Amino acid sequence: MKKLPILLSFSLLALSFSCTDDQDPSVTDLDAPVIGFAEGRDSFRPMANEVRAATTDHMHIRFSVTDESGIGQVLVDIHNTFDGHTHGRLSNTFEKLSVKDIYSANAENPIFRFPVGAKTLNVDNSSTDIYWAGPTSRVEGNVLAGPYDIIISAVDIHGNQTGFADESNYITTFFIERAYAPVTEVTNLHDGEIEGEAGEALAVEGSISKGNHELSSEIKFVWIRLVEEDDHQGHNHGRIKDGEFYEKMWGKSTWRQGLEGEDLPNNTSLNLSEILSGENAIILPAGEDHLELIIWVEDVQGNVTQKTYEVHID
Repeated sequence: MKKLPILLSFSLLALSFSCTDDQDPSVTDLDAPVIGFAEGRDSFRPMANEVRAATTDHMHIRFSVTDESGIGQVLVDIHNTFDGHTHGRLSNTFEKLSVKDIYSANAENPIFRFPVGAKTLNVDNSSTDIYWAGPTSRVEGNVLAGPYDIIISAVDIHGNQTGFADESNYITTFFIERAYAPVTEVTNLHDGEIEGEAGEALAVEGSISKGNHELSSEIKFVWIRLVEEDDHQGHNHGRIKDGEFYEKMWGKSTWRQGLEGEDLPNNTSLNLSEILSGENAIILPAGEDHLELIIWVEDVQGNVTQKTYEVHID
């Protein structure tokens, strides 16, 4: 059998694999590798919409890849989703987390190597953790707080690759919180939910404020939405769509083109019950049981804090 070279091509969104020669006609394996949970686990890490609190400095990576013919290469790609994949300006004080770890039989980093022809790769070890602070940090300075996408892709020895169209890649968003990012607090939670009645204004008590860290900066943009559950990736551009029941913005977004609203009443502290009153009140719709309130806040340095609260409607 002719040995097929595999070409890796990276982009911000995906890993594309291709073979430089025609497929050997004797190869009958046309199935891509299978990306699944690590051995003995019942979920991936990071999990969907996982939040890494300001007190943490790393992310555990947990998954497995299997292929009956043999695994060729695996890519773990992490990149920011602050701007819906457009280009926002960034303060020199902060750096976006960007990771492209390639697992293969001849990987440059021995941590990412596996035996030639291996049919199984299990990743669930502290040595593959991804740090954004400390001596093994993937950033040189301060990581920018906010949402990040992780994409895990794989190709086998014949060039069969996982993809987006059939959802065989693993892709999800997780959030990095930092002490210097804006602080959002809702104080009237009952069993972790905000409660309200259909047809009435939702009472939201709490605040949005500048942090107390020496690197904290003033609030630049606030974006509040009420949406159906699990509709909070935020990749749309701020327009009311199916599954969205409320939207209000103050200030101008650094990251998301075209998103801006009326002037912020204060750039260091905002009272949620005050800004969500009067004509800005959130009127709860009838016929819904649970929705999600999403509060997205940017500071002038580009840090983002997003909080999601479950809303129970009687």
